[in-house]
Amino acid sequence: MVSKREFKIKLLEETMCGAQHTGWSCGTCFFAISETLTNSDWQSLLLYRGQYEKDELDNLPKNIDKSIDKIWELINGEEND
Repeated sequence: MVSKREFKIKLLEETMCGAQHTGWSCGTCFFAISETLTNSDWQSLLLYRGQYEKDELDNLPKNIDKSIDKIWELINGEEND
């Protein structure tokens, strides 16, 4: 998997937003990437970027890695709408 730094940079480039938690994109800009993104994907990203612990999130998908991979593919243009 790609490094968190590279992920954050690519997400920043895609959303043009670095308003939250040490330069990560905010939720509004995150959801603007694709209509296929869900609250579970957002919570996966919150966990991945280190802002929250698992027990602080209430809508994580069963496969967090798959959700992160989905986001990575979207910001790399592999599945953009």
